[in-house]
Amino acid sequence: MNSLSWHLAWRYLRRHPRRRHLAFSTVVSVAGVALGVGALLIVMGVLSGLENFIEGSVITVDAPLTVVPDSGSVLFLEDGTLAELEALSQVGVVSPYIQGEAVIRMPSRGVDGGCRIRGIDPAREFSDGVMAERISYGELSLTTPEGGSGIVMGLYLAEQFYHSIGDSLYLFPPKAFFSRRGHAIGRAVFMGAVETGLPVNDETLAYIHLDLAREMYLPDGGLSGVNIRPAGNYSIEEAANAVSLILPPGASVRTWRDLNPDLTASMELERMGAFLAILLITLVATFNIMGTIARSAIERRGDISVLKAMGAQNRLIFRIFLWEGVLVGITGVTLGLILGLVGCWVLGDTTLIQLPDVYSFHENLPVDLSAADMVLVGLVAFLLSTLSGVIPAMKAAGLDPVKGLGS
Repeated sequence: MNSLSWHLAWRYLRRHPRRRHLAFSTVVSVAGVALGVGALLIVMGVLSGLENFIEGSVITVDAPLTVVPDSGSVLFLEDGTLAELEALSQVGVVSPYIQGEAVIRMPSRGVDGGCRIRGIDPAREFSDGVMAERISYGELSLTTPEGGSGIVMGLYLAEQFYHSIGDSLYLFPPKAFFSRRGHAIGRAVFMGAVETGLPVNDETLAYIHLDLAREMYLPDGGLSGVNIRPAGNYSIEEAANAVSLILPPGASVRTWRDLNPDLTASMELERMGAFLAILLITLVATFNIMGTIARSAIERRGDISVLKAMGAQNRLIFRIFLWEGVLVGITGVTLGLILGLVGCWVLGDTTLIQLPDVYSFHENLPVDLSAADMVLVGLVAFLLSTLSGVIPAMKAAGLDPVKGLGS
């Protein structure tokens, strides 16, 4: 019976039993499913690629995990806590930092500009080599050959100071302007520029040595936070659980998503909106499938009546027209998967579509299509296509054979 119902379903998808090509309505139904699946895969691949790129750019500066104070802006850790964190097998890099705002002045050019200063220990922060890959020009060094202090800026911030390698810069923290007793003013030599990929960092961020930042912002001790990078074999969650057991009261570990809630919410909303918008294409295609099967049932009322007169039960008639939805779904999903994979390959791995030169950090759209996304999209499209045939199949199964023969 299953073989008969499948055979009849495939035959009914044609315009006429004597013709071998598919009916135009069937082609439209299959094309609707294929275009919906292909478009959804391409959009999900691009959005996933952009999310991964943004995540990589963010954690280049902020790290996947950060230890921050629960209240206030200064983190106090006991002696030996950093060593305990470094001894954890789940932790790869531990990098304390001091962060604050400053006005940078370049006397040789008469240029001033605001920035976000981050004082780090370069031996720790740059030990994984990630930032070394982002250097645009100059050196990734926070000390001069003579032993003085150096500064490395974001690429767009460096443009404001004319990319003047070797020039001296003066750093004025806010309290240097508004405090009577004054605060230390930093002096550093411009050593190089990095491009993290996020304009918000490349336009404002400047690195100096941790000791110079302490003199400027926290002469009484303390840190702004501690960046934690998990070891290669451990996830962010595993590293966070291990770190939280060592931290003293008043300190907690946060992920980069926790520290950037607006960015995280924006990416999730964008992904959900794109998924729902393109899912409507597939929903429209399912209504088209429903119309195609209903039309087929009307055209085949005579055949249905003959089958029932020969003893065919309603279950057989139901399976015939349900198989039409299944066949359209399988064909459309298969073609859609191929279309989506080809589209992702064109966008991500060929030179047919390239980003403008202003996006110097990436020549092509970042595309990352996972197998889980493919399975999810294909399964949803197939289920919708199959369900679209249920109502027409039920109506066809309930057809009065006498009325069918009379028509």
